[in-house]
Amino acid sequence: MDTLEVPVSTAGVRSVGPSTWRSGQLPATPFTMVGFVWSAAATRTPKVQVRTRKDGQWSRWWPLPTAHALPGAATSDHTGTELVWVGRSDGIQFEIAGVLAPAMKLVLLYPKPLASDGSIPEVGPAGAELPSTLMSGPATPTARLRPQILSRAEWGADESWRDGEPRYNHAFQQVHVHHTASSNNYERADVPAMIRGMYRYHTYNLGWSDLAYNFLVDRFGRVWEGRAGGVRRRVRGAHTLGFNATSAGVAVIGNFEIGQAGQRITDAVASVAAWKLSRWDGDPLGTVRVTSKGSDRFAPGRTVSLPVIDGHRDTNQTACPGSHLYAQLPTIRRRARVLMDDAANTMLKVLEPGTVSGTPEVGQTLTASPGRFDASGATVTYTWLRDGQVIPDAAGRTYVVSGSDFRAQLAVQITAVADGRFPVNQVIPVSGAIVAQPRLRVTATTIERRARVVVTVLPPAGVTAIPAGDVVVRLGKREKIRTLVDGAASVRFLRLRPGLKAITASYGGGGGFKPASGSTSVTVGS
Repeated sequence: MDTLEVPVSTAGVRSVGPSTWRSGQLPATPFTMVGFVWSAAATRTPKVQVRTRKDGQWSRWWPLPTAHALPGAATSDHTGTELVWVGRSDGIQFEIAGVLAPAMKLVLLYPKPLASDGSIPEVGPAGAELPSTLMSGPATPTARLRPQILSRAEWGADESWRDGEPRYNHAFQQVHVHHTASSNNYERADVPAMIRGMYRYHTYNLGWSDLAYNFLVDRFGRVWEGRAGGVRRRVRGAHTLGFNATSAGVAVIGNFEIGQAGQRITDAVASVAAWKLSRWDGDPLGTVRVTSKGSDRFAPGRTVSLPVIDGHRDTNQTACPGSHLYAQLPTIRRRARVLMDDAANTMLKVLEPGTVSGTPEVGQTLTASPGRFDASGATVTYTWLRDGQVIPDAAGRTYVVSGSDFRAQLAVQITAVADGRFPVNQVIPVSGAIVAQPRLRVTATTIERRARVVVTVLPPAGVTAIPAGDVVVRLGKREKIRTLVDGAASVRFLRLRPGLKAITASYGGGGGFKPASGSTSVTVGS
């Protein structure tokens, strides 16, 4: 990542009108992204525009929007503009109107391409298949809605740049739609570097704790993970000043004040919104009442009614997400509603959950019952699990518990499929960990009027664990208690009267072994 910070005061700016300053045409080493930062103590916000030189030609003037975000988990003494992608350039000229803010700097970034940038898989925005890993419960419409999301690792996040741990919200009410105000003419392979540049600018130049947005969408319809903390969770972003505490922010890479948002973009934004809202029962066509934490449009503590899916300009004094993308928000809301309804209506529903019968004991047979579904002729398959892992060759409705299952938690995954319907998985746990019924071997020998009794507690076949605990040995009215050592205990009885003696032994169980008893007899000579 090549970086350059140039104090505006050293860039040779000159006055070109009332409260307007312009730099000369400044040569530079190659860069692709431009931003400006200044002291957060500034009482007025400058308006900045730039033009850049590429292949000897100067671009048109390009406005840099002010970043309307909170620093999140970390405090910052800087604020600034959004970081804008301008393509590979080697010259820049800037103009500042209104005020030259304290400590104002030009920031140029060149996030260098990585070999992996061109090998990112092509993914669709919505309707991803159920994950191949086993689910911990029934498949839900929400599981069907999850978009295919390219991870932070895939765009090359350096996790050491983050400051502190992610913060999480207690509630979820909204999805805020943004644009990054960058060029719309980027290529697929440019996107990972663009995100790395934003990440670097947000953390190093603006002093925020992480990338501001929870998700990013590129013009090809791909969805990218933004801020760290887990895409499934209610991670607090730093995207919408005053309204980060109950929302997620989705930023479309591009400038939609001048460019159109095509269907791939609107479908991708709708898919993220539908998935996130389905997790917390949100209505994409609805409105919610939200209390502002303080923005340049709504004072702290003011409660306002906002669309569940809104644009950044609904909460802040900004043109974001651009007039063209903002005009598409009704389409995005309707598409999100359709996705949610389709997922709910086409998922095979469980009318009566499956069950498992039988004794959870080594050597016993367990039998799964699939329950009932809202489609006749559903095909059902079974997969037996031991401590969450698939048991090889255990794919029938019945399962004989083996010694390998001792003390484990068994479950059966029941998968039902029907024509034209999304499959549903149920994972039904067996009640309790698997136990084993041991067998007691009792032997006795006599010498004169003495008897020695040996009790061995034997596990069933296939169980390698050795029983532990106490045994009680009774001979007539005499009773002695001994602790097992390596599964056995020895007891001596003295001064016995001659005759036939009945001996019983009992084991109290423990460590997954059930109680057991045994007996023998011995003749004591005179």
